[in-house]
Amino acid sequence: MIVKEAAESLKIKKLRLLHKRFSPDHPAEKEIEGELMRSIAGYKGEKSLDFHLDLLPKEETHIFHDLRLPFGSSHFQIDILILTPSFFLIIEVKHIAGTLIFDQEFHQLIRTYKDTEETFPDPISQLYRQTHLFKEWLNLYKFPILPIESLVIISNPNTKIMAIPENTNISKFVTHSANLLARFHTYQKHYQKEIITKKDIKKLSRLLLKQHNQTDQNLFKKFNISANDLTKGVACPKCTKIPMIRARKKWLCLNCGHYCNKAHIDTLKEYALLISPTLPIHDCCDFLQISSRHLAKHLLNDLNIPATKIGKYKVFHLNELN
Repeated sequence: MIVKEAAESLKIKKLRLLHKRFSPDHPAEKEIEGELMRSIAGYKGEKSLDFHLDLLPKEETHIFHDLRLPFGSSHFQIDILILTPSFFLIIEVKHIAGTLIFDQEFHQLIRTYKDTEETFPDPISQLYRQTHLFKEWLNLYKFPILPIESLVIISNPNTKIMAIPENTNISKFVTHSANLLARFHTYQKHYQKEIITKKDIKKLSRLLLKQHNQTDQNLFKKFNISANDLTKGVACPKCTKIPMIRARKKWLCLNCGHYCNKAHIDTLKEYALLISPTLPIHDCCDFLQISSRHLAKHLLNDLNIPATKIGKYKVFHLNELN
């Protein structure tokens, strides 16, 4: 049973908007595009496991995608967590093409693809850390400690898996997604004693959902950019070109000819996600690229969202936008 489904992260949504509002000539554009492509690949890798996860016994499993749990002053993340009455399983998903070499001497992952070699952090070491922290987290909330298995799943079926040294048995920790069901059955046969009740699993499931805290990374700081680097203006909902112009009380796209009166709403949502959930009138004029404060006030008042008066001016709360 899937308790928490895989969904596009807040990071991906923000990266899409940054990519949309950056000029191809901006120095940070390639870095933003690369981060977006990697994040989407990770999400697609998780989604590709849905077929294999659906084959697992629904009565016995509680499945969580993308958990981010607090521990101490920090957080730890788990791609996929599977709870059963007799064991838990932590899965790290890698959607990477090419040849992967798991270097267990220096604990790194080496990828060769199209004659290019790259080095990544070792997923097996990541799993060790996640498993350790999850055990500590369970202990903190007085849950019984079950056997916890961990697995790196390579979701691309054409990816070749190798190891350094060659005799290292990484197959215990690494496999392709097609082997998930067989590996799960192996764990079932090995761990047959039920340690946690179904009632406690439901209690743990509720706590996991309550404790989950989606990361909201400051991408402006990450890429050393500011809001002033964004292309401002109302984006066309049909062709995404920026900006649309205001004509006869509606928005007109000069690129595709699309004509509508609600295009500013999605642009205000983009402002809330990328910059701030609160919007003063003068910033509304700037981001929508309109010169009239009266028009900006009219557009915002028409949305029936709450506003707070600060001095002579109002600040509108965009997080109430539907």
